[in-house]
Amino acid sequence: MVASPKASALSQGLANVFSYQSLVHAIAGATGGATAISLFFPLNTLRLRMQVDDELKGKSMLEAFRMIVAKRGIDSFYQGLHAQIVCLACSNFVYFYTYNSFKVINKVLTGERTPSAVRNLVIASAAGVINVLMTSPLWLICTQLMTMSRKQGRMPGVIEHGLTVYEKTGFWGLWQGVIPSLWLVSNPSVQFLVYERLRGIMSSWASRRGTAISALEYFIMGALAKAVATYVTYPLQIAQSKLRADKKTSSLQEGSDKYTRQYSGTMDCILKISQADGIGGLYQGINAKLLQTVLTAAFQFLTYEQIQMAVFRAFGATAAAPPAMASFVEKKKE
Repeated sequence: MVASPKASALSQGLANVFSYQSLVHAIAGATGGATAISLFFPLNTLRLRMQVDDELKGKSMLEAFRMIVAKRGIDSFYQGLHAQIVCLACSNFVYFYTYNSFKVINKVLTGERTPSAVRNLVIASAAGVINVLMTSPLWLICTQLMTMSRKQGRMPGVIEHGLTVYEKTGFWGLWQGVIPSLWLVSNPSVQFLVYERLRGIMSSWASRRGTAISALEYFIMGALAKAVATYVTYPLQIAQSKLRADKKTSSLQEGSDKYTRQYSGTMDCILKISQADGIGGLYQGINAKLLQTVLTAAFQFLTYEQIQMAVFRAFGATAAAPPAMASFVEKKKE
C-alpha cells in the first residue's frame, strides 16, 4: 500500500523534528539563556527582591541595591545562581526545541516556508504552554532559593529543596504559581512575534545593502522585542513572583507541619496588591525588571543566533537553514 503524499510529507516532517537541526536550536537556546543569566544575575536578583520584598516598596533601584547590600551582603546577589542556570537552561531547551519542532510540522502541513503572524503566535503559545507545564516546579524551587533567608545556614540544592517542598505541600504544591505562568505564555509569544517581524524587516534591509544582519542589530532586535512583551505582561509577572515566593510559605506555622499561604490564587494576589498599593503596586520593580530582562533577552538572542549559525556553517547545513526563525540565508535565496 502506497502512502499518500501528505502522509509521506508528514512522516518526513516528524523525522525532521527529531533531527540534529532541532537539537542544535535547543542547545543554542539553552546555552544562550544560561550565558545571559550568568552575566546579568545580580540584576535578576534585584528585580525579584523588588517584586516580593515589602521593605523595598517605592524604592529606586539604587536605594534597593543599597538596602539589600546592607542587610544581606553583596554576595546575596548571587544567591541561587546555580539553580537559576539549571532552570533557564532546561526551560530554554524545552521551549526552543518545541517551538522549532512545531514550525517544522507547520511547514509540512501548510507548505509555508515562514508561518504567518497568527500561526507563529499560536506555535509560540503552544510551545510556551508545554514549557510551563514541564518546568514550573523548577522555577518555583529557584525563586524560593533566591529569596530564602541565609540565617538558616547551608543553602539546599535544587533537588533537596524540591523534595522539601513536596513533603510540605504535596505534589501540586510544586506547581504553585502555574496559573499566572500559563497566562504569561503570552510574554514569549509577544516577544517572538515582535522579534520575527523585526527580523523580517532587517533581513530585507540587509539583503538590499548586501551584508548580513550584524551582531549589534540582533542585540537591538532582541532588546526591543523583550521590552514590548515585558510592559504588556508585567502585572502577571508580579503575581507569579509573589505566589512562588509567598512569604508565609517560607516558614512553618508554629506547631504545624504544613505551609500556609498569603494568597489563594492569581486574581486574589492581583486584587490584594492593587487594593494595598494601587495600580503602581502591579508595576513594582518594573525598571529593574525591564533592564534585566531586556539585557538578558538581547544577549540570549545574540548568543543563540551565533551558536546555531556557527554549527550549521561548520556542518554545511546552510541549504537546510534553521526552521526556527526565517534566516538571512533563506531571505537571500528568495
